[in-house]
Amino acid sequence: MKQLLALLILTVAACGDEARGTPDAAPPVVFPPRAVIVAGDFTTTGVLSTIDPVTREVKMNVGPAMAVGADPMLRHHAGELFIINRFENNITILDDQTLALKEQIGTGADSNPQDVAVVGTKLYVPTYGTKGVTVLTRGSATTTVIDLSADATDGTPECNSAYAIGTDVYVSCQFLVDFKATVPGKVYVIDTATDTVKPERTITLVHKNPFTLFERIPSGSLHAGDLIVATVNDFTEPGCLERFTPGATPSAPSCWVTAMDLGGYASRSAFQFIPGAEVTFFAVPGTFPAADLRAFDNPTDLLWAGAMNPTTQAIADVAVCPSGEIVVYDSTLAASGLRVYSSGGAEITTAPLPIGIANGKFSTHGLECY
Repeated sequence: MKQLLALLILTVAACGDEARGTPDAAPPVVFPPRAVIVAGDFTTTGVLSTIDPVTREVKMNVGPAMAVGADPMLRHHAGELFIINRFENNITILDDQTLALKEQIGTGADSNPQDVAVVGTKLYVPTYGTKGVTVLTRGSATTTVIDLSADATDGTPECNSAYAIGTDVYVSCQFLVDFKATVPGKVYVIDTATDTVKPERTITLVHKNPFTLFERIPSGSLHAGDLIVATVNDFTEPGCLERFTPGATPSAPSCWVTAMDLGGYASRSAFQFIPGAEVTFFAVPGTFPAADLRAFDNPTDLLWAGAMNPTTQAIADVAVCPSGEIVVYDSTLAASGLRVYSSGGAEITTAPLPIGIANGKFSTHGLECY
């Protein structure tokens, strides 16, 4: 009997210890929604500022020292921010929540990086100053260049954007001669397993001079998964926002929205896919200094009538937040800054919110919201 009692006591004690053991893991930290903007003045170090799209609180100059150059662009991927510093020839990687510096990788002297696509630990960077795409590896200073110059009469293809889909990277190239586009742009497909081009999948665009960064239409909508890029010719004749379906046999590109209908080219495209609304927003620079925010209904493939913004605003960049708010950069010379529009298209702000850099500085694909 004593042995049974002792056994019961030991069993209860063990259960008690189990209950009081390692505490439950702390709940995950939930960060508020945030839009991040990088902008420069083409001469000095740029800024990184943030805005809460709900409270509209702006925090200026919150990036690490030397993270943002004089002419930056921005991509957001898998919990990280990738700053493309064109003047400084590097890609700077930040944690998208803490904004802590994770890595800064040089692309090579005079390489002039334009975009970045991420596949595993490798970064694929279209570089104006090379024969195509510079490949970087995280944790290493070694670089290699994938040659895309076969169709460039002067040996320099001026590749401007890259987008990764699985193990493929799609790269658009402009083929400029003395800064003028001479032939229709092309899109090459790189197999990242071998870092070689798949020539049978090369796409010739409708127009000359692909000028903007690739965006991909989100799932669940008409044309889901398609890539879009704006072609501008030589700015003397209208181009369009071209769309094609990527894959083993890519579709021929077509004009999704024309520059004539937009009143200019779509310098930035951002998607709002929330219940009851499937809209693509475009930042459209027109006759300087005018620039409009336009909206396009995805289910019907129809452009909304007129600009969303008043003529007193010059909308140079746009990003859509997960909760539906639309954050734009107003580059008006006298009073530039961030503005916030509701998911329905009405402006919530009453004045531009400064970002910590002098008025009128241009931001193009320098804005992300997550």
